Amino acid sequence: MSSIKDVAKHAGVGLGTVSRVLNGEEKVSEETREKVLRAIRELDYKRNSLAVSFRKKENKIVALLVPVIDHPFFAKFAYYVEDELDKNGYSLIISSSQSRQSKEYAMIEKLKKKDVDGIIFVTHYDYRNEELSKYPVVSVDRHFDNVPFVTSNNYDSSVLACEWLVSEGCRKIAYLGGKTLVESEVMERERAYRAVMQRHGLEEIVKCEVVKHGGEQPMVEELFSEHQDLDGIFVSGDTMTNLIFEHCEKCGIDIPEKLKVASYDGVQIKTGDLKDKIAYVEQPIEQLSRKAVDILLKKIKGEDVPLKTVLDAKFVRYDAKGEQA
Repeated sequence: MSSIKDVAKHAGVGLGTVSRVLNGEEKVSEETREKVLRAIRELDYKRNSLAVSFRKKENKIVALLVPVIDHPFFAKFAYYVEDELDKNGYSLIISSSQSRQSKEYAMIEKLKKKDVDGIIFVTHYDYRNEELSKYPVVSVDRHFDNVPFVTSNNYDSSVLACEWLVSEGCRKIAYLGGKTLVESEVMERERAYRAVMQRHGLEEIVKCEVVKHGGEQPMVEELFSEHQDLDGIFVSGDTMTNLIFEHCEKCGIDIPEKLKVASYDGVQIKTGDLKDKIAYVEQPIEQLSRKAVDILLKKIKGEDVPLKTVLDAKFVRYDAKGEQA
């Protein structure tokens, strides 16, 4: 098997010149480049990709940080991220870090040491002091200084959902959602709700708190306890929507006859028992996942990428017969 030394000798150039040609550097004349490429072909030289990776400290490993993995949105997001990375020759490490922020800090340290090549962030925590923009990092929904992020058109699609509730005759409409500790596009859902309520002169009823995934039940119970005459709810995610459905079943509140519900995400709703009873904003999860990977790999290569990438979500409603429209 030929070595890089054999290529250099055959082409009549130094080892450094062969290395520059192999790495695609421009500081080589076309004549010399052609000599090296001809030698590579004639000797059938095969580059040792593992050795190259070691020298460049490229591990072909990307980390995905999510609050929890047993959540319909995060699980599906992770599936498509792994699939897209695999297509590009990368492996994936998933860190579920809701209960331990230290796991996220540990992964950031791995990134700084180049033990992982990049990170896709879906976090509830704030990292303004970490200067993440220096490293290959892509965020989903969350805002960090000069860190690219991907998101869906939260505001516009939420407006459609809230306007639908009004068009259905709802006049006592609440917003139910969770807050993050870092600025996030998710909060555009609440802003859209407030804008629609103001436009129609309706009362703003907001139950929006910092809550861990799995701890949403008390918020749902409190909302119905404090406002027993609700006729509409816009919910920020599937988990709370399912809890609302369970509460209504227990209390004999008919959905959608007595209570109209519109939800963001739609991961579970579109295939479950609620699909003909609840309207929802369906996020383009596959596209979000693959776009996050695409941007991250470009960052790893040192290419310029947009700071904000917005993909369109789809509002799905049902008609008077209970069928989706």
